[in-house]
Amino acid sequence: LSVRMNFEKKPLFMITSDQDWAPSWAIETLLDCCSGLPVHLFRTNPCPVADNAFKSKVITQGWHPNLLAGSTHGDRPEDVIAYMQENFPGCNTVRNHAFNTNTHFDRLLYNAGITVDSQIATLWQDRIKPLFDISRIIRLPVYFEDDVFFNLYGPKLDIKEIIKTLMSPGLKIFNIHANFIACNTPSTRHYQAVRDNYFKSSHKESHLIHKGRGTYTVFKELLNVIKKNGFHFHCFQEFANSLLKNK
Repeated sequence: LSVRMNFEKKPLFMITSDQDWAPSWAIETLLDCCSGLPVHLFRTNPCPVADNAFKSKVITQGWHPNLLAGSTHGDRPEDVIAYMQENFPGCNTVRNHAFNTNTHFDRLLYNAGITVDSQIATLWQDRIKPLFDISRIIRLPVYFEDDVFFNLYGPKLDIKEIIKTLMSPGLKIFNIHANFIACNTPSTRHYQAVRDNYFKSSHKESHLIHKGRGTYTVFKELLNVIKKNGFHFHCFQEFANSLLKNK
């Protein structure tokens, strides 16, 4: 309950990541980047590295279902839910792929045991609070979405706009994609250029990784700013559970 109250007075930082079918070496890069920090991974598919990280409590996890056409999760929303239940049982959190949802799917999620989501991406808005809407799923908006940032502020990727609200009160949920962290992605153009070879890769290959300023380096820079200001990261899953307990 104290954590719930504190975010109205100071920033409450949390790290989430979308798996997005990332190769195993990319998940390893993500875990190395966030070593010692609580990460909540929204899962798309089985992966030995991610599975072991969850079993050993290095990460917590939720669902990352894909409702888009051609989804490997299923042709119907009900099939997508069944895939998630089979591969990632017991989860109560979700972030849909591409933030794609509707009231029908929200109902299916809720009936499947999902009680908290993180679906809305803001432009580093301050004083973010949980939203309690008609779905009965508690919505926790995203503060920092990595691809939104590099699409708006490339190629320099200056974080000065983020700094303006970074230390303000409110939820500060970061969404960093495993794929973008692994490739140090600086732009959609770069990611599209390496994407085919990246998903075929079985290990880290230098030609896939941007050598300059990108998602990995920007995130590390933000981590340093947060640390220097005396703040630390809280566990997304624990915060979600605390909201449910005190709902």
